[in-house]
Amino acid sequence: MRDMPNITAGDDLFSRNIGTFTQEQQARLQKSKVTIIGCGGLGGYVISELARMGTGCLNLCDPDFFSPSNINRQLFATSATLGVNKALAAAEAVQKLHDRTSVHALPGRFQDVQNTIFAETDVVVDCLDSINSRLELAGLCKKKMLPLVHGAVYSWYGQTGVQSVNGNLIQQLYASQQAIPDKKISVIACTVAVVASIQAAETCKLLLDIPSPLRDNWMSIDLKHMTFDLAINA
Repeated sequence: MRDMPNITAGDDLFSRNIGTFTQEQQARLQKSKVTIIGCGGLGGYVISELARMGTGCLNLCDPDFFSPSNINRQLFATSATLGVNKALAAAEAVQKLHDRTSVHALPGRFQDVQNTIFAETDVVVDCLDSINSRLELAGLCKKKMLPLVHGAVYSWYGQTGVQSVNGNLIQQLYASQQAIPDKKISVIACTVAVVASIQAAETCKLLLDIPSPLRDNWMSIDLKHMTFDLAINA
């Protein structure tokens, strides 16, 4: 088997980003810090895409461990990572990808490590699977004046949106469902990948001050019937 070349500091890993991003935007992205809450389905794809776009620092938070039922949709769930904490496995995957992204794994609940993960971050990404936790995270981000990129998936369907520093989007979306108990639902990989990619795109737009119609707004996604519906003044 041919030896693979080592990646050195002089290699231009992100040259194919240029044209979509300017040189100045790429440099800004490489100085940015993003916190991802939940490193399983949505989180795995978000983490991979942000690292591949050259985000400078990723804080990864998840108390859970990979299990066999995760393999159908979670990027970092493999036979080798079963039983491994999701944040630690994701961090190791990023470190193997390249050395331009600094990655910090926090294998615990965001509620317990909030003083650490929110101290230095520009954007928070919600990749949770619990309504109550989403509401709690949104309230915390609003208190700390941090923008929040939301995503949720079910079967062929998903939704995503962006809560600004003074926004109330997640409360609007979920307040009436707060009492509904969390339960296991059907989720497939293609839905997860699409919603996570939109989350990654919206995160980059926030970091680079690019306007978006999803700011304090949300979009519902139906991959079965191929409809993408943008709400108006959600």
